[in-house]
Amino acid sequence: MTRRKGGFEGSVREDPKGSGSWQGRLPIRLDPHRRAVPGRYDSEIECRRALNETIADIDRGRKVKPTGKPGDPVRRLRDVVTEYIEDRRNDGMDPIALNTVRDYREVLQHVITHPYANLGKVPINKIDGPTLDLWLRQMRDVGVAHRRATKAFAIVRATLAWEVRKGRLAVNPAREVRRTSTKKGRSQRQTADPVLLPSWGELAELASNPPLLDDRLLILTIAWGGLRWSEAVSLAVSDVWPSRPRLSVRRIFAWDAASATWEVEEVKGGLAETIPLPTPLWEALLELASTREVEDRLGGDLLFKPTRFGRGMKPTMTIDHSDWSKRVWYPARKAAGLVGDPALPELDPRRRALHIKDLRAYAASVVVDSGGTQYEAAALLRHADVRTTNKYYARAQDERSQDPARAKLRLDLQLTLPERIDALWLAWCRAYPERTLSLLLLP
Repeated sequence: MTRRKGGFEGSVREDPKGSGSWQGRLPIRLDPHRRAVPGRYDSEIECRRALNETIADIDRGRKVKPTGKPGDPVRRLRDVVTEYIEDRRNDGMDPIALNTVRDYREVLQHVITHPYANLGKVPINKIDGPTLDLWLRQMRDVGVAHRRATKAFAIVRATLAWEVRKGRLAVNPAREVRRTSTKKGRSQRQTADPVLLPSWGELAELASNPPLLDDRLLILTIAWGGLRWSEAVSLAVSDVWPSRPRLSVRRIFAWDAASATWEVEEVKGGLAETIPLPTPLWEALLELASTREVEDRLGGDLLFKPTRFGRGMKPTMTIDHSDWSKRVWYPARKAAGLVGDPALPELDPRRRALHIKDLRAYAASVVVDSGGTQYEAAALLRHADVRTTNKYYARAQDERSQDPARAKLRLDLQLTLPERIDALWLAWCRAYPERTLSLLLLP
């Protein structure tokens, strides 16, 4: 056995003595437990050379110092992803949203630890490029959708990068995985789930069906303002501007299942903004806001208040999506004839029923119809990238061929965006007076 022979760090020893098999151990400054480096060697010189190379690699950052105590439980990927999600959630500078936390956990449970493509059980120090490639192929073979597989791989890659930053991995093996694409794959992903754009008449029927004014105003606010569901039901009384037909979109309420509490968060992407509204709709919302009594509690300033009981038999913070869909949305879209027709071609948007989110496509069409550009449509929908607007909403414009009332409309391009939106609202009301006349009135 030789220790610090010739000034070298660490030790090499014949183990067991007389066997002719040599083993090297790290110095205390790199590992308090002086673990053995991998491999056994036939001579002391070979063992010393391998030990010196390992020490040099650790000092230069090519390898990571051993952590933890020998015999500690193995850190597997599923545990590291859980730690990563929690760390991101509690980040002091830029924490991720609760909805994102929920999405990450769902991907971890159903994709990363899929029973037939389980990467989560692999020890973190055993993950390499070939392991990740095999996992991606297994996900394809078990039928995991491309979008979900892409999200899962992104979470794994970010988790491994986090491990590198924490000093527990030398390199991120996900960087060595080369993602390729084919023309067939890109075509399938680009044409999936087309967006349905309701016509003027269908929107008039849809919005006029609910008996409660609050429900009608909620539909119209989403359709003409381009709000997401969570943004619309989280609007405050003060978000309706008192002097101009504009609306502030700045917050959402999110349910934290871990602590069983509601939290206030920024809107998606942090893109808080003010948006123009048709003047008659703004006046109706302003009148609704004047009837709301603001309470000194979280959610006490909501513009659209919940009316049904929720968790723990107490009113939910915001309008419950499932309850509202059953009570308002499903009857309204049935009355408008937007329940879908399976006999239509596969890529026809009207093959499926209208989604609440499709009303954002209508909002984009309002801007384009009024002479605006796709960049203005992207600003109204608060997309960080105009390509998102083009991909999901602008291509819904071909549905105008089924809407003669809108197809005939031509507006003065010199008008401002709010003026054009007002003109479109007026044209819509004139085209369908029997259904729009009482939209903003109490029954």
